[in-house]
Amino acid sequence: MPAGRGRVRWHRSETLLAVRAVPDILSQGGGRESGPWPRRVAVAAALVLVAVTIVHYLPRSRHGTARPAAVTATAPAAVSGVAGVAAEPDGITGQTSSWPGGLRLPMTGQRPVWFWPATGRVAPIGGLPRQPAGYQFVRVTGGWAVQAGPAGCGSCAGPRRTVYFLADHAQAVTPVGLADAVAPGAAGALWLTSYPPDAEPRTAAGMAQEVSITGRLLGRQLRLPAGYLIEQGTDRGLLLAPVAQDSGTMPDTLWDPAPPQPDRAFAGVIAASATELAWVPPCVARCRVQVLNLATNRQVSIELPAASSVADAAFSPDGSFLVIQVSFSDDSDDGELAVQLELVSMASGRLTAVPDTWVSSDALVGFGWPAGSDSLVAELSFTTKVQLAAWRPGERRLSIAVLRPGNPSSVMIGQGS
Repeated sequence: MPAGRGRVRWHRSETLLAVRAVPDILSQGGGRESGPWPRRVAVAAALVLVAVTIVHYLPRSRHGTARPAAVTATAPAAVSGVAGVAAEPDGITGQTSSWPGGLRLPMTGQRPVWFWPATGRVAPIGGLPRQPAGYQFVRVTGGWAVQAGPAGCGSCAGPRRTVYFLADHAQAVTPVGLADAVAPGAAGALWLTSYPPDAEPRTAAGMAQEVSITGRLLGRQLRLPAGYLIEQGTDRGLLLAPVAQDSGTMPDTLWDPAPPQPDRAFAGVIAASATELAWVPPCVARCRVQVLNLATNRQVSIELPAASSVADAAFSPDGSFLVIQVSFSDDSDDGELAVQLELVSMASGRLTAVPDTWVSSDALVGFGWPAGSDSLVAELSFTTKVQLAAWRPGERRLSIAVLRPGNPSSVMIGQGS
């Protein structure tokens, strides 16, 4: 998968400060007031302080309105020693549910493992030798494509590396072939792309071969357009992305090697599956997300809230939902953005906010639909802890698990991780 989409990051970051604790100042020293005038002064001062806090910390639209969800999604902060100054939040708190016991996630590293967030248990993934460069995981139908990281030859293709398939509930991987890159295919297949030794992928044409999860060759080998790499195999051809992500003007292309089907260009692609494609066209008054069903050619347009944009997205395994990372403008001095995960129903086009996911942009590490389950999982990195949050559409609470600090491995979640 091209760099820039599907990335894994670890951050030490801060969420937006909560404003719910500020009204507590009204109750401090109430017994010392002897008349109505001091009480009015205190109340007026506190209201001014609340207004200033909201204006400074909450994201604002072009018209100066703040989203109500910002209050419910941040952690309730305590008041520090300085009157009126909210303490730093400590992750998502409040009413949460326990982590689903059977839900496990792979963790990368030199020796990848399965990780059960509910208990903290880990178990080695068999068939993967120790790899100093670590391993890359790509979400595919029914599991993960796993490949050792590049051997440090810069921008050249380098030696081909083994590609493995890890089923969602398997204890070990299955080798499927050698390649320079791997991408998800339609109907549970994989696409393996290879280049001549020392070739430059940003300008060279790769040779792509579709294989089954057991390594059986499917169809003929294809020569890709120069400078493009497969991002997703679909029912209507291959979605190709430019290898050079800084090219700027090169859109993703839905490419069908069998003529006479014309290529279709999509700028601003944020998510893709074997049957659906989501992208964000240039914004006018408001930004919109366009979703195309490749099987029926039905297109859905979703209007976003004012002063917002989309940075990333992921389809649910059955294609009935699309979760999007919505970013809201912020005029604060530090330039931080606020983000919120929103669920889009493909049947109605309706947006539903995922509970308690209004955080600063640096706090949201990744999200996706792992293990073929119906639960959305997000990784959130705060100043004092890293949390995993699981949520099933329709539920009112998140399930929360805390990751131990200092773990060198990264949890693999899905498309938006």
